[in-house]
Amino acid sequence: MTNNMDNAHDRRADSVRFGDMNDGNNGLAMNQANKGMLTEAVSQKVGGSRRQAARILDAVLDSITDLLATKGRVAVKGFGTFERKVRKGRAYKHPVSGKSIDVADKMTILFKPSKNLIDATDHPDESVNDQAPADKPAALFRA
Repeated sequence: MTNNMDNAHDRRADSVRFGDMNDGNNGLAMNQANKGMLTEAVSQKVGGSRRQAARILDAVLDSITDLLATKGRVAVKGFGTFERKVRKGRAYKHPVSGKSIDVADKMTILFKPSKNLIDATDHPDESVNDQAPADKPAALFRA
């Protein structure tokens, strides 16, 4: 009985993983980065410690969140625009019961990437090491 429960737990745990936990990716898909990877990239660009980079990253993300709450829109030149929008409620028909169900309005956040960001990520097969050195700002953020 315990063996069946363990197998069920293992199947359920495997269903939420993005990859093999033994492949060194901590269960993430090969094409997905996480906050730790972003922190590491910032620390390499800035030349500081990971702790400093994590504080910088947290400050930027918190500032974007606060500005979205107060202003409703945050535009970062060369990167993109975050905008708070209300998704209007709607009525739809339940596929099984056929009943009409009303969905209320919902607040959501939209992100529209800039042309520079789209162009910079247009060729994912190029190596990351071929970019500008860390002492020069990336072309993505040049005015």
